[in-house]
Amino acid sequence: MRLKHLMLGTVAALATVGTAQAEISTPTGWYMSMAAGWNHVEDSRIDEKSSGVVTTFFDNSWEDGYVVSGAIGYDFGRNWRAEFEVAYRDNDGNTYCTSSGSCGNTTSAELWELSQMVNVLYDIPLGGNWEATVGAGVGGNLVVLQKYDSGSVGFHSADLDDYVLAGQLIAQVGYQFAERWKLYLDYHYMFMDSPDFVDYIDPVFSYELEKTDHAVMLGIRFDLQRDGAAPPPRHVDTPRGSPKQFIVFFGFNKSNLTAEAAQVVAEAAAAAKEFGSASISVVGHTDTVGSNEYNIRLSMRRSAAVKSGLVSNGIADNAISTGGRGETELMVQTGDGVKEPQNRRATIDLN
Repeated sequence: MRLKHLMLGTVAALATVGTAQAEISTPTGWYMSMAAGWNHVEDSRIDEKSSGVVTTFFDNSWEDGYVVSGAIGYDFGRNWRAEFEVAYRDNDGNTYCTSSGSCGNTTSAELWELSQMVNVLYDIPLGGNWEATVGAGVGGNLVVLQKYDSGSVGFHSADLDDYVLAGQLIAQVGYQFAERWKLYLDYHYMFMDSPDFVDYIDPVFSYELEKTDHAVMLGIRFDLQRDGAAPPPRHVDTPRGSPKQFIVFFGFNKSNLTAEAAQVVAEAAAAAKEFGSASISVVGHTDTVGSNEYNIRLSMRRSAAVKSGLVSNGIADNAISTGGRGETELMVQTGDGVKEPQNRRATIDLN
């Protein structure tokens, strides 16, 4: 009952957070993910009951098994995501010892689970294409114990099952290796109400299992929608027609030049040569996702990338000054933590 109250409270809290974020965030779209890996079931106790009264118990250990999962989710911006996840876990039995001290093996036993979870996740940019994620989930878990055979003691039935309330804590490290693709390493700690198995052959008997899982998975995530594609780079002309400022845009949390941005940097270099600019000033900017300190560093990397592009197009290194404003000079005013494409930019001023 304590777990049920805790999980119901968690559901309410997560729902409140999700609603609040939906009201103030800029949606960035749907995604899907798949993962697979290793699943470990902690050593557990099974209480055998007769008419609801514990008559004996078994201390069980389980072989390490596997887990596969799939999820579909929505990125609300401000680093918050919510997803619906389905996962299948499978572990074989190993050994048991009864309360009377007799021990044996349960290699013929198989324990499998099918969980359905609603997860709320928070992404933390680490720099470059890396990010960390923490989260929690609530939902249900179908637990099935099959072919349990411990000799003269143990269950009478081949298949025992129960559906229980469950929760999980999540930690991830992810790397974005392409525009809409991310690879991640994932850890899940799942806990639940104790499954209570009824012996279908002799219903007077039931078996209550204490159970928690640890899972480590390698997964891949695909964004079904592009993350707020940046507007095309552009330049600002003076009344005499000579371009004096060029604007280059970047992807979210990126400092590399896209093909379009590289073309505008080349145009800026050509204009500087044609109109005899004495100096060039490059200033990087960011959106409001991430800390002020991190965004200052990101904006500096963006201005450095533009400077490198200008130098490769024949502009002298000492003719270019760089700077970074972080999120202090927004082109589009937003709240904190909003992914705004037009704010992810660098300006090139020809002086």
